[in-house]
Amino acid sequence: MERGRITWPQLSMLLYLMVGATSVLALPTFSAQFAGHDMWISPFIGSVTGFFTLAVVLKLHSYYPDLTLVQQAELLLGRWLGGAANIIVLLFIWHGTGLITREYGEFIVGSVLIRTPQPVVVFCFIFICAVAIRGGIEVIGRFSMLIAPVFLGFIVVVPLMLIPNLDVMKTFPVLEHGWKPVWEGSILPLTWFMEFALAGLILPFVKGNRSKWKWGMSAVALMLFTMVVTNLTCLWFFGTLTSMFTFPIFAASRYISLGDFFEHMEAIIMVLWVLSGFVQVITWYYILVIGTAQWLKLEDYRPIVFPIGLLMVIMTFWITDNMQDMIDLFMTTEPLLSATVQIVYPALLLALAWLRQKGKGKHEGPSGGNGPKPERGAAAAGAKGR
Repeated sequence: MERGRITWPQLSMLLYLMVGATSVLALPTFSAQFAGHDMWISPFIGSVTGFFTLAVVLKLHSYYPDLTLVQQAELLLGRWLGGAANIIVLLFIWHGTGLITREYGEFIVGSVLIRTPQPVVVFCFIFICAVAIRGGIEVIGRFSMLIAPVFLGFIVVVPLMLIPNLDVMKTFPVLEHGWKPVWEGSILPLTWFMEFALAGLILPFVKGNRSKWKWGMSAVALMLFTMVVTNLTCLWFFGTLTSMFTFPIFAASRYISLGDFFEHMEAIIMVLWVLSGFVQVITWYYILVIGTAQWLKLEDYRPIVFPIGLLMVIMTFWITDNMQDMIDLFMTTEPLLSATVQIVYPALLLALAWLRQKGKGKHEGPSGGNGPKPERGAAAAGAKGR
């Protein structure tokens, strides 16, 4: 189905942008609403789900290196139960692509293209993504490897350029109101870090297995670094007023002025955000296409790229009416839905895979440890399932 292959560094940068592009825009606002000047602590709590979910899918990958999460479900749960579970997962991914695309549509129209109808922006954006997806996973991997270092550099450079306007004392007093506001402010980071579970639909297309833990966990660590730096920058610049801005880091970048020469940097920053947003949307889009094609047992995913793109456009405007409704969705329904699909479900599959391999070890190999290795047994099971 997908003959292209990417490297582990490329996957790491792809996963980093898949989560990071959105968090830079909206996270400071959400965190400041609940945690106040303790907003910088919230990402540390949220990162727990990122490390956990990625560890689960990487362990599943070690059992079945040639199967995606969709194929693993059908192997472990059976054709009918696994197929039904996959429908729920695919509907969730469709729902997620709609939210992400809508957020970028709101950002571009609200910040730059004020008089442009949002459907035009979204349709053009999805069309470009569709063309790239038809090029295969290698196109996405190489593009993410090109954009991610620039995006990360921007995360570091913006605070440095704002140093004359930053007030570190706005961090204190730490935990003035205890841990409860910090926990409430970590709801959104917890939800976003769960998205690393979607790597389970890309892992079979990555070359080699030696560096998977190092590069996988480095993506989560970079995401944690990005969230903390972004929150600290907004806190030191705006203080608790951060919650009043829809996109605070973009608003802060407009104040960059070094020697009356480096000014109006928001245009450059806008380009970086659009490019990083492109990687984020295209990754979710690709995962949805691949998962759907495998669920339908198609030999090639390319014929359904444009039809699914049209469904994404529909979901973008059906899922929420405005930005405020989107915020309410993020803080109420989304965390529970994400936890069910991206934590509980992969953990259940891992438990079943472990029991399956343990049972095979008892029947096929001696107890002394000379039985078949999990990878070989899993690959044989995957081939038999196919």
